Amino acid sequence: MTGGPHPRVPTLPALTSLRFVAAAYVLVFHYAAFYFDPASIPQAIGLGYSGVTFFFVLSGFILAYTYRQADLSTRETVARFRWARVARVYPVYLLSLLIALPWLAAWVVKTPPPLQGLMAASAVLAPLGLHAWVPGAACALDCPSWSISTEAFFYLAFPALLPVVLRAPGRAAAATLVLWLAATALAILAWNRWAPGVSLIAPEGAGLGAQLLAQGIKYNPLLRLPEFVAGLLLYVVWTRVRLPVAGLLGTAALAALALVSAAPHLPVAPMHNGLTVLVWAPLILAGAAIRSGPLVAPAALFLGKISFALYLLHTPAHALLVTLDKVALGGRLGAAPWLAASCATALALAAAAAMHLLVEEPARRRILARVSGERAGAPLPSA
Repeated sequence: MTGGPHPRVPTLPALTSLRFVAAAYVLVFHYAAFYFDPASIPQAIGLGYSGVTFFFVLSGFILAYTYRQADLSTRETVARFRWARVARVYPVYLLSLLIALPWLAAWVVKTPPPLQGLMAASAVLAPLGLHAWVPGAACALDCPSWSISTEAFFYLAFPALLPVVLRAPGRAAAATLVLWLAATALAILAWNRWAPGVSLIAPEGAGLGAQLLAQGIKYNPLLRLPEFVAGLLLYVVWTRVRLPVAGLLGTAALAALALVSAAPHLPVAPMHNGLTVLVWAPLILAGAAIRSGPLVAPAALFLGKISFALYLLHTPAHALLVTLDKVALGGRLGAAPWLAASCATALALAAAAAMHLLVEEPARRRILARVSGERAGAPLPSA
């Protein structure tokens, strides 16, 4: 197999930097829940889970932009695409799972059946990218990794989806909207029927049934597919209409203010599973058009490049800090939440930078060089 997986395309550097913004948003959301009283957390931070929607939409947009001229009807091109995805995702993903494994083992030992068995199964399902399909396993081993399992499904569907979206974007948009509305309605009905009054975001205190249903709603790849397709459709919009960056940023800000204000009055399922596309879509379009300024500065680009590792490592960083606090400090760090959160953030950033420089980029280059038959130091596709 020779050559790249797709024709080379110009980079969109500001979108790389925005990846860090989304990863940091998810980190702040989790660390706020880990270290602070839920009643003290502002609504805007409480919506930090929506950073994953950004990643799903951006993934669809970037893949459509990158592979728009590739012939995805051939086995060779599809094979190259899949190897490119493995090279980009799997080294960091697998190492993050290995790092988190000791805490999974400790958690499983303390958990009664039947949840115990489901959680233990994640040790097998997660490396295969299958755990998002199994409530109870989806969030057991490094919980943010569920989204990579969901992305794996998107990658599997992408070669079939992209030609359909490019050929008939109007029909694809209508079908996607219908699918999202139907899935969201079913999720709301199921949650109101079997877990009324329980938090979809934090259902742990409401029993096993609520926990499993919540994971089925939040993490199931089929329910999250409309967000990825929205990214494909967003690329079509970008090719046909170029809007001013200031107007796009203003639209994103207004949508964010509206959703933050409306969130307490809306069902959580649509907020968690895609409604925030209203914010992220104009922001992505703006980022695709930005060629200068802070978002393309070297420091911002580096933060964007380590964002994938940061996203996967921030939960293990917290777990490690809690363990060290209990063993070496007698829990004193936990009594200072701002200091603990700052230390966890610094640890996560340092670990992410090391992972990117020592594992992510070298492993990606070696895998793609091996597949393409090129030497390991040769320039390789970025997507």
